[in-house]
Amino acid sequence: MILNMSSIRSSALKGVDKSNYYYIVINIGLSLFSFLKSFVFMRYLDLRELGVISLVQTIFMFIGLLQIGLLNGGYRIVSLGKKEEMEKTNNTIYTYLALLLPLGIAFCLLSSYFNWIKDLSLVLLLISVVFGIFTLLNNWYQNMLIGEQKLTEVNISNIVSFSLSALLLPLAFLYGFWGAMAVIMIQPLAFVGLSMIRNKELCPTGFYFNIKYIKYILSFGLIPFWGGIFTILYLQVERWSINQVLGVEALGSFYLVFLYVSLYQLVPNSLNSIFFPKGVKSYAEKRYGDFKRIIKYYYLSIIGYGVLISIVTLLFLEPMVAVVFPNHLPGVSFVYIILPGLVLMSLIEPIGLILNSAVILKPMLVASSTNLAFNVLAIIVLISIGLFSLQNVAVLRCASGAYMMVVYAIIYLIIRKKLFI
Repeated sequence: MILNMSSIRSSALKGVDKSNYYYIVINIGLSLFSFLKSFVFMRYLDLRELGVISLVQTIFMFIGLLQIGLLNGGYRIVSLGKKEEMEKTNNTIYTYLALLLPLGIAFCLLSSYFNWIKDLSLVLLLISVVFGIFTLLNNWYQNMLIGEQKLTEVNISNIVSFSLSALLLPLAFLYGFWGAMAVIMIQPLAFVGLSMIRNKELCPTGFYFNIKYIKYILSFGLIPFWGGIFTILYLQVERWSINQVLGVEALGSFYLVFLYVSLYQLVPNSLNSIFFPKGVKSYAEKRYGDFKRIIKYYYLSIIGYGVLISIVTLLFLEPMVAVVFPNHLPGVSFVYIILPGLVLMSLIEPIGLILNSAVILKPMLVASSTNLAFNVLAIIVLISIGLFSLQNVAVLRCASGAYMMVVYAIIYLIIRKKLFI
């Protein structure tokens, strides 16, 4: 009987649910739609309207930072599958988001009175805050559904919400700015609404705001959150440095790199959503054999993807760009330079899962903060000695991926003996 159960468990791990494949394919499709949406906006909106939309989306991003790691920590707690903790975590995050709303409204009123953001009216500020919080709620619902391994539900809600957004896309060229705003706003609203209707058990059961419990959630989420902040800071330093030193046209010449990186990361991010909940839960339940198999399949998936995308890129990127984006052909060489760094960066994800599962988080903060320091210092040096160029920026990106892979490998070698005690 033990042998049969072991065989069944192993088979379950080896067999990949079709919803996993659908999740990856749908994510790629949704991202392609997002790019199409951006091109439509660029085609039918003037520069001022595009600038205002950029400001609105910047406020969305800023509100996203205000989650301070609660969504990261909550995601891990939900992945463990403990119903009581899930309910307390869900209620805590809903309460926190509810408290953000009046604070956001107060900011809008003050901004309107003191004219802090000149290009946004009070109405647009209020819309930005409300839908910024809805975007956070959208992210939290995705975290809960993924944490409970309900990828089919994520797929359904994503398809419906993005389909509604696609149906509204003609409004952008019929009504201009406000049509574009409707396209942006409908997606998080529809995702949250449909998720609440289809998954009533994930709705909050009451307000809950306990400082000790908030600290408990942040004990899992604060460090991964700051790791993401450090990555965002580096990207901002890189882009503003290119803009200030080489000019806005050079930034446009690097656009193909930005686009390629976004597309490349779709599959690793989707794989993380598939393997993270299973890994965290199996480790917490001390099913170390299952955990090791999950890490093994995670690595095989990442390596397989890295090999496949590298071959496709080297064979087809240049001819495809020559046909579709001929003005961006010079950027192809920059993509070739960053590609090894991207592959190496994706290989740290399974080690990140190991560290998250074992709650060994401080080394991750050390890795991300020293990587930020390394990159910023390198940019300063390149500028000061007159060697700052797009090619060297691409080389630096590749070096950054190699640096992170080496640091994570060292971290794993140091802590591996402590993992299965």
